[in-house]
Amino acid sequence: MLSYRHAFHAGNAADVVKHSVLVYCLEYLLKKEKPLLCVDTHAGAGLYSLHEGYAAQNREWERGLGKITGNTLPPMLERYLSLCTGEGDPQAVPSVYPGSPLIMARLLRPVDRLVCCELHPADYAFCRTALSSHAELRQADGFASLKGLLPPPSRRGLILIDPSYEVKDDYKRLLETLAQALKHFSTGTYIVWYPLLREAPPLAGDFPARLLDLYRGNRCHVELYSAGKDAVQANSPRGMYGSGLVIFNPPWTLHAALTESLPIMGKLLGTGERGWSLSFFEKPLNGGS
Repeated sequence: MLSYRHAFHAGNAADVVKHSVLVYCLEYLLKKEKPLLCVDTHAGAGLYSLHEGYAAQNREWERGLGKITGNTLPPMLERYLSLCTGEGDPQAVPSVYPGSPLIMARLLRPVDRLVCCELHPADYAFCRTALSSHAELRQADGFASLKGLLPPPSRRGLILIDPSYEVKDDYKRLLETLAQALKHFSTGTYIVWYPLLREAPPLAGDFPARLLDLYRGNRCHVELYSAGKDAVQANSPRGMYGSGLVIFNPPWTLHAALTESLPIMGKLLGTGERGWSLSFFEKPLNGGS
């Protein structure tokens, strides 16, 4: 099924959480000179107009990027916002929003490698226009493509996996793909996004726990609740009331950055300063489970 278009949701609360964490993790990894492989398994269009087209229909960005723009923010969110506004007015919502492929392309060095996968023919064409020639864009299934990219020669990598979950097999395929990827490359940084849905399929109920069970190294689990679970969600047929991230091998400084940023996200984007959860799991010193 190729009906999903992220343009409807560009710059929403889920994007703010996902992309601010992506920027933080990526810039941490770029502190080392050794080359870095970045993979975006579900790239989307790369760049989205906020004031016309799909994004202008539901205007989800008003409850995401629009809520944090013009506010005093902690460093993690301030850095993310600076990448969104670019050279424009930092106090104004930009006319276009960069998706994850463009965010990564803007940060990576010539020595690094960026591989982006997108199946939708229209989004693939848009992404090809948005990205520089330095990035490798494939009109391909991101789940199927990941195995052949790992491990990178440098043994350093960041893999972003954020499917739409509108394809019924996405939950199952993600778990299988991630388990296989970890066998080949367990030391990479993996960022996995998922929605919190009022009307969710059966597998979604224990999905975060099943993700966390795939790996026994350092892990981070964060959720932001953008609405009450039982609230009627305007422009959200499935009742999305928040989203979450599971991160394998996160930067050790991410805990402090999220602890500082999540209350602000909760206040501006969601159900209040306590409308979030955060857990860090460290690898046992004895190597046990």
